[in-house]
Amino acid sequence: MKRILVPLLLLAVLFAAATPGESERVTAPVDHSSLEVRAFRILNGKAANPVFDAIMPVITNLRRSRVILILVWCALVLFGGTKGRWAAFMLIPLLVASDQISSHLIKPLVERMRPCEVLGGVHLWNGEAWIVTPDVVTKSYKASFSFPSSHAANITASMLFLGLAYRKVLIPLMAVAVLVSYSRIYIGVHWLSDMLYGMALGAALAYPAYLIFGRLVTRQDTGKDPGETQRP
Repeated sequence: MKRILVPLLLLAVLFAAATPGESERVTAPVDHSSLEVRAFRILNGKAANPVFDAIMPVITNLRRSRVILILVWCALVLFGGTKGRWAAFMLIPLLVASDQISSHLIKPLVERMRPCEVLGGVHLWNGEAWIVTPDVVTKSYKASFSFPSSHAANITASMLFLGLAYRKVLIPLMAVAVLVSYSRIYIGVHWLSDMLYGMALGAALAYPAYLIFGRLVTRQDTGKDPGETQRP
């Protein structure tokens, strides 16, 4: 796990340190040569293609994600046995913590504007259709702040936790987390560092949740001190 979490955290910190805070206000000048802006232009504009245009609005849709997660949660409760029920139980506080910390704690403190609010010519999904924003920003497209990506934090927290609990599906679950996280850049509402920090936050919450989960399952299965037995 440390091989995954530590490099991710370091990458996020180094990237943010190398990028300026040009997006703090809609009217603030933007340094188009900055690493942050250049990365966004590549991942949002140059990467645009008909296939991604078709699938990214579906992937990034929070309502659909919630439905899928609820179905997974129900399957864990009904068919997962003791391990599945504890996993379902731990998902609840994990997602609450991830969402509250990212959306209601960090975002209001940082107050970072989204790329579609400060950059022109953004390949933007407006909820109904793809548009290219004007070269000069003339209106607001999103009411909420940008940093970090709550989508990235929530999907990474849930997918990494489930992947650690069920190691055989760790890689495909993390692929889902990366794809959903990237979709936020592709649709024009997040910077790369928003995504990286969101994923780092989700990973930082998922690992201790998994450790608690391991102790709960071990205690339930053996009735012994969890320190004396192997985690699942």
